[in-house]
Amino acid sequence: MELSPNVERIQYAIRDIVSTAKEVEKKGKKLYYFNIGDPDKFDFDTPNYLKSALIKALNEPFANAYSDSAGNQNLRKAIADRQERLWGTKLNPEKILVTTGVSEAISFIAASMAPSIEVLVPSPIYPSYLSYFNFYNINPIQYNNDEKNHWYPDIDDIRNKLTSKTRAILLINPNNPTGAVYPPKVVKEITNVAGENDLLIISDEIYDLLSFKDNFKSTASLTDLPVLELNGISKTFLSPGWRLGWANLRDDDEKYTNFWEAMAKQSRIRLCSNSPIQIAVSEILNKPMDFLPNVKKKIENRALYFVKRINEMDGLSVSPPEGAFYAFPKIEKKIPDRQFVLELLKETGVLFVFGSGFGELGKSHFRSVVLPQEDEMTIALDLVEKFLKKIP
Repeated sequence: MELSPNVERIQYAIRDIVSTAKEVEKKGKKLYYFNIGDPDKFDFDTPNYLKSALIKALNEPFANAYSDSAGNQNLRKAIADRQERLWGTKLNPEKILVTTGVSEAISFIAASMAPSIEVLVPSPIYPSYLSYFNFYNINPIQYNNDEKNHWYPDIDDIRNKLTSKTRAILLINPNNPTGAVYPPKVVKEITNVAGENDLLIISDEIYDLLSFKDNFKSTASLTDLPVLELNGISKTFLSPGWRLGWANLRDDDEKYTNFWEAMAKQSRIRLCSNSPIQIAVSEILNKPMDFLPNVKKKIENRALYFVKRINEMDGLSVSPPEGAFYAFPKIEKKIPDRQFVLELLKETGVLFVFGSGFGELGKSHFRSVVLPQEDEMTIALDLVEKFLKKIP
């Protein structure tokens, strides 16, 4: 079978490295997983009231039939209500598309764009964006996030990267992989650039309620320009395996109607997202999230411990995360980041993700989750510290 050359452009360092880890594990090495942002792999769990809602939903009329391709109507209304309740933005439920996680929404976006156009994307970046854009022959132009300034976007660099082919600017806020939470002033500066250059703003906000200081503001709440937001329940509701996300377009002047219809067409050929889960989420999406403050405090405390330990090590440094559940340490020894991660894995069983898998500015870094309990984190970081001492 002849293969599409586009497949060669797909890379996903977060999971690609797991195959190597499994080989190490087969040899009897205990592994310490710090690679995948899945809180349910640690001592976090999906809230009971969400589980109960799904059990109840299974017995609802038509729950096990196909839903509308764009999504269950009650769920789309609940998403619109959520965004207005949290951020004051008014959405048209008809401009909400329920997807199988944010990953499917990213695919819909990339596949709807004409080949060879350019999208300004942050660096470091969540790698799915690079793979999807490259797969569909979209050119992702990486703008710098400044490590010396809390990993916030460099507005001057964004302006310098603009060309006649630029059609959109992507924000990931709160940020994966760095844990940065962009101040509203910074977001407004980015939206100003978009407005001046007639660009679509794409804002990935899957970690919106996981900012430690509650200082996140939704992009659409900070501008009247068209904004395509991506979100879902994987992170804030501790349910990544449920694969329920959405895209919502706030486009008062209907400049992007054709683009939205291109995304909707793709939703139709894949039929629909999981119907019972949609019904369950529609019932709970706007209920009080009493579990969330404790979850955020646990993550923040573990992030603080991780940062303290890393910054005490000779050869590593890290900017403290402000949200999500990641940190992005810098490797200050003369060793490539991929080599560092692979040798560390084989010698100690500690599994991080090499930073070069997150774009140009990811080089000489690695990404770690800050989800493990402190006891396990201590064991793993002690092994990292011993490993570092062997590197010149």
